[in-house]
Amino acid sequence: MKDVQETLDRLVPAPGRAPDWQRVLGDAHVRRRSPLVHLGVATLVVALAALFVVAPWKGSERVSILDRALAAAGDGPVLHVVFRGGWGGTVVDLKTGNRTPVYGEREVWFDPARNLIHQVSRFGGAVEDHELYERNTGDHELTALWRDYRPALENGTARVVSEDVVDGIPVYWIIVRAQMLPDVADHKDHEWAQQVAISRETFKPVAMKYTRDRQTPPGGIEHLLRFETISVEDADFTKPAPGDSLNGVAVMSGSEPIDLAKAASVLGHTPFWLGSEFAGLPLGQAQEAFSRTGRHEEMLVTGPRAERIRACLRRRAMRRPPCLRYRIRGARIRGSDVYLMGPAKFGPRHTGLTLFYGTVGDEPTTFKNEDSMPLYERPNIVVNETTDPDLMAPLGYASMHYRPSPGSVLLMGQTVYLTRDGVQISIRAAREKDVIAAARALRPMPGGAMSVR
Repeated sequence: MKDVQETLDRLVPAPGRAPDWQRVLGDAHVRRRSPLVHLGVATLVVALAALFVVAPWKGSERVSILDRALAAAGDGPVLHVVFRGGWGGTVVDLKTGNRTPVYGEREVWFDPARNLIHQVSRFGGAVEDHELYERNTGDHELTALWRDYRPALENGTARVVSEDVVDGIPVYWIIVRAQMLPDVADHKDHEWAQQVAISRETFKPVAMKYTRDRQTPPGGIEHLLRFETISVEDADFTKPAPGDSLNGVAVMSGSEPIDLAKAASVLGHTPFWLGSEFAGLPLGQAQEAFSRTGRHEEMLVTGPRAERIRACLRRRAMRRPPCLRYRIRGARIRGSDVYLMGPAKFGPRHTGLTLFYGTVGDEPTTFKNEDSMPLYERPNIVVNETTDPDLMAPLGYASMHYRPSPGSVLLMGQTVYLTRDGVQISIRAAREKDVIAAARALRPMPGGAMSVR
């Protein structure tokens, strides 16, 4: 009540002259109230009732916030959510230096009745991967948003703990689930909690996090771009085409030194380089990077054998004793199907070019006397180039399909990615300013190649 009184005092300031309440009360006993007085009292009662309903104070929190959050969660049988976070980068305009963030996203449809998940991964809006599989214990975000969030709102165990701003959106943080658990480090109990942030405008979830004693670890907030519960008919559980999924993909890769005169033939294009020396680092070695990409053979398993494999995989996921009498090595469950993985069949050899700027010498951690090993522990800059999409993953490219616009680079950590005349290029160094400077200095190799000094 104290909070309500303070709010009323703020909204309706006290008049400059104190009224004579005794005279007012005396007059009230003598005079009959007009219909307008009755109307005014009724209006005041309704206004106060509305104030208690919408104000986020103790005693009204359940009505004003949590009930609205429950209504916004919907009651559909399928959870549809878009997560943002976990991976991302910055697009840097090499001419102006302007920076624009780019994010990775996961769009997920989860059908608890079938324990089925369809996930589409995107980077910068470009689709990178499709997956259709049965939920496992690693999908803790989905477990939290389905098993914990809505039930906590329904049974009244959820509670509002703070207000905040997330991505420019004013939010309430709600503790959905909390436990006091011991920490072996200090042998004390700590509050481990799962929290969901809801928009103060729409009351829909916009973020989630896990906290210890109300403290959030760095990078511990998972952002939600979309949250809804929908019908099975409105959900997307389309099975991805074989080429759209990374399931079963196997990669065999490596590199070997080459004469720089072979750089153009290895790349299949005029190479880009930083000259024979850059930032005080000599061009120490050119390498042919190569890989073979393939897929594991898959055998569909049905009937009782499939059910035994499912049971064994569940035991393993729950960290129970393994199925000693039944080997499940290489088994996979995707959607409603069970597969046993066989050996991989690799395709043709794919080649690309690596230019190492730095010191070349004997690697002391090996038993061989190899005086032509790049010494990566010393200052260096590495330029990887390929025209072959199948080689991009082995060369460490962040995205298989996203491309920064011409004149820009994608910066992730100490690596930049760019496209130049159809060549996919990555540059890696120990410092961000070095990779940006190298991207600006990159130019076609004259004549395609020349000898390394």
